[in-house]
Amino acid sequence: MKEDFDRELGSADEIARNRYLDILHQFTLRQSSLTKLEDIVWNIAKTAIAELGFEDCVVYLLADEGLMLKQVAAHGPKNPVDREIFNEITIPVGQGIVGYVAQTGEVQRIDDARLDPRYIEDDNFRLSELAVPISHDGRIIGVLDSEHHAAKFFTDEDVRLFTTIASLASTRIDTALAMDRLEKTVEHLEEARQALEIQTEELREARLAAEAASVAKTNFLANMSHEIRTPMTAIVGFADLLANGVKDPEQQEQWRSQLTENARYLKDLIGNVLDMSAVEAGEMSLRFESINLLSTVTAAVENLRVRAERKNVGLETVLSGALPDAIITDSLKFREIIVNLLSNAIKYTERGAITVTLSAKNLGAKAILSVEVLDTGIGIDSVQMDNLFLPFSRVHDTHHRAGIEGTGLGLALSRQIAGALEGDIAVASTLGKGSKFTLTLPVEISAHTHWSEHHQANPFAVGPSKLSTKPSVPGTKELLGLRVLVCEDSASVATLLEVVLNAAGAIITQCVNGLEGLRCFEEQNALGTPPDLVLMDMQMPIMDGYEATGHIKAVRPDIPVVALTAFALADDIDRCLAAGCDYYLTKPIQIGTFTEELRLIRERLDA
Repeated sequence: MKEDFDRELGSADEIARNRYLDILHQFTLRQSSLTKLEDIVWNIAKTAIAELGFEDCVVYLLADEGLMLKQVAAHGPKNPVDREIFNEITIPVGQGIVGYVAQTGEVQRIDDARLDPRYIEDDNFRLSELAVPISHDGRIIGVLDSEHHAAKFFTDEDVRLFTTIASLASTRIDTALAMDRLEKTVEHLEEARQALEIQTEELREARLAAEAASVAKTNFLANMSHEIRTPMTAIVGFADLLANGVKDPEQQEQWRSQLTENARYLKDLIGNVLDMSAVEAGEMSLRFESINLLSTVTAAVENLRVRAERKNVGLETVLSGALPDAIITDSLKFREIIVNLLSNAIKYTERGAITVTLSAKNLGAKAILSVEVLDTGIGIDSVQMDNLFLPFSRVHDTHHRAGIEGTGLGLALSRQIAGALEGDIAVASTLGKGSKFTLTLPVEISAHTHWSEHHQANPFAVGPSKLSTKPSVPGTKELLGLRVLVCEDSASVATLLEVVLNAAGAIITQCVNGLEGLRCFEEQNALGTPPDLVLMDMQMPIMDGYEATGHIKAVRPDIPVVALTAFALADDIDRCLAAGCDYYLTKPIQIGTFTEELRLIRERLDA
């Protein structure tokens, strides 16, 4: 009987051992196909430990540079849902039974946890615990831990099984950890590369922006020199002419008009520069008050009517729908926006008309005011639209339309002011057909404000100005009989030069751009009556003075060309002389000495 019992017992042990070997074999096969760390550790818990019949298991791996043990896979109560660990904890290396194993590499089999002060209760208290190290090449990389509610549960065979499983899995875990570190390194390198690319792009954009800003400010200085000196030439020149005591009332009126217009232009220019400086410094102050809407708009439009008439451009105002008789806003800033928008429209419109449309939406205590400025000008290239409101930017073709004055501040300043008033400026444009700028501005309305329709004809229309075109004044004859070809695109400066040169006895031919000047020169030279002297403005439309001077000098290097320009920087002088100019005179000219300077220039060249 006993022999039969021993035989049956031996048979049962052999069956169990074979089952264990089969499970370990299947575990090893499955591990060989796994590459991801997550798959490997969960295969340990769910395949090996679970199939061997243990009720609890947790796989720990070292983390935080080997200072902590992190739970990465589990079987039993710690694993309520697929690949999810309940109440995941970390254990410092050296603490608890698991931490001791990670620190020493020694297997720990605890028969009664109540007697071991190192025991750390996790999801539930259990009496037995088995913890074996997971090591590779002498390095501990984790711990395989199992607990059981019964005391003295784990046997020597269990220790061998757990040690075998840990050993079989260690190489796969170490390789996966290395791959994880490599992937993270690659990710970090890729992130660094992308960050470097972004930084490089930002630096490139910053460099381009800095270069653009430098170019813009350099151009701004040159344009400012031109824009200030051109009206100053007219102001100083016509002031000197009036001081000479001319008696012709019509001529006096013309010169006074020129002086006033150029002084007003210069005042507006300086005002824009100062306002832009205040905006950039964050020092723009607003003063809100009740103003008469129609009177304010009327004053703004009428201020620029003469400029439109001088270009034979129509100027019309349309009042659309009911309008409040008064609004609360900053009067000066509101008027400044309208003046800038209208001035811009006049500047870029050579023919046709400009229409200012005023409308408002009644919102009770508030209103949304709309001022639309529509022109039939040159329009704006869609590519340049993004640069339209940038300070110092001039988006038109400055080579072929060099005669268009401006510093590129008006629109930028207007949008800044509109924004400060909680409004905005929108633009729609078609190249070659015209543009529409629309100011939308929220304004307060007082309780006593009246809204009314305005049906009368354009209230802003006035009669055209009549200007003399044949001015003459008595004077000395320093240039008697001298043939002078004048290339100047500014009507005011051209008129002044005509007066001064005629008074000195010169015979003048006037041209409004370099190409026209070159054609006049070629015609006169072919007839055998070339000019004795050429006065050349350097910034002109169609063909500038530099190109025109080069063509003239190529044919007649003996004819003196005097650069007469509002640009006055050192580089400008060198550029004029390099183009072939013999002398360089800057605006504004001095009426009392100008013709004498020309005479001396001519004499020096004849000597």
